[in-house]
Amino acid sequence: MGQIRDFLMPDLGEGLESGEIVAWNVDVGDRVELNQEICEVETAKATVAVPSPFAGTVVERFADVGDELEVGIPLVRIDVEEEHVPDAAEAAEAGPEADESTGRRSVLVGYGAAEGRTRRRRSGAVQAPDGDAPSAPLAKPPVRKLAGDLGVDLAAIAPGSGPGGAITREDVRAAAAALDKRPRPVADREGFRGRSPGEVLPVTGVRKRIVAKVTRSRTTIPEATTSVTVDCTRTWELASELTTRARAEGHDVRVSAFAVVTRSVVLALRRFPTLNAVLDEDAGEIRLLEPIHLGVAVDTDRGLLVPVVRNAHSRTTLDLARELDRLTMAAREGSVGPDDLTGGTFTINNYGALGSDWGDPIINHPEAGILGVGAMKERPWVADGRLVVRRTVTLTIAFDHRISDGGEAGRFVAYVGDLVEQPARIVLHA
Repeated sequence: MGQIRDFLMPDLGEGLESGEIVAWNVDVGDRVELNQEICEVETAKATVAVPSPFAGTVVERFADVGDELEVGIPLVRIDVEEEHVPDAAEAAEAGPEADESTGRRSVLVGYGAAEGRTRRRRSGAVQAPDGDAPSAPLAKPPVRKLAGDLGVDLAAIAPGSGPGGAITREDVRAAAAALDKRPRPVADREGFRGRSPGEVLPVTGVRKRIVAKVTRSRTTIPEATTSVTVDCTRTWELASELTTRARAEGHDVRVSAFAVVTRSVVLALRRFPTLNAVLDEDAGEIRLLEPIHLGVAVDTDRGLLVPVVRNAHSRTTLDLARELDRLTMAAREGSVGPDDLTGGTFTINNYGALGSDWGDPIINHPEAGILGVGAMKERPWVADGRLVVRRTVTLTIAFDHRISDGGEAGRFVAYVGDLVEQPARIVLHA
């Protein structure tokens, strides 16, 4: 027997104090490699894969799936086989290390030596060394949750149809259908995202964060709203033209009308800087921020996430479209990192993508404003004194009335509307 070491719940970054265990990839008795992912933890901001700082055999796990552990509390006990290992305090203090290829920190790596980071996967599972049996099927936390809800054994359907043998939602649903092909009463059918009447949903992880954020916003910010409805036909057409041109040049990207609206918002924030500001009550001052980091509200299985397009002011429309695609996909797949979910200076909520014509957006505290974008639909419209059918959209700005007055906020949303109606004007500021 080697040294017995306790691995404490690590600091997950960005001031997070706890995390909920959503999946274990190892069990008691399993041998783990250095930096092998032993569990997945959901925080208020992201799902994070936690690697082992030791190589050895798992002696004890201190939490079950669904338990929430504070940073510094023992997570797992390992019989360590390495000659030199960090102690528990060093392991707990080691922060998330940036991935060498992307610079992001969505996976915690770095508790051990760099050369020990290799992971081997086969048949959809994480492989232990020396030919030992796999410790767990390969599946993302949302897929694991769906499998639990539907009573599907992931090990029984591994490998999956996803990359590297990963089990997908479709694999889980197909397995569930095979388990029970009997028609169910309407009341028993799966509701939206697997929810059913009579369930009790725990307020943890992302939902806990949402509760805290919106409550703080509504109770501390005296917000006001103003809206404008504009003809977005030209923006819609321009987006299609830009997509065709980008793909002709070899860019695998779709330039959406929303990406063009986002570019319009960047220009408007430069003209009306109090909407890209923060109020420092202690100092008694309003700071107009130089960089524009745009938060984009994304509807996901875990709840509302707001990944951030950093330095949006220095990006072209094509760059914005790429980053919007990347962040939206990462948020919905559960792979978005904590760094991508912090530091926003202004938020855009595209609830029109869900079919909503109009909304009452809540400011993402401590930001000074949020723009809601409704559905871009064909509607009756008066143009040159005639009733015609045009594609229109309603833009709504909610703003902190302590920082901006109605005159500035109204002019801001009107300016965005002007650019949406005449997107060629964007070129003047490209």
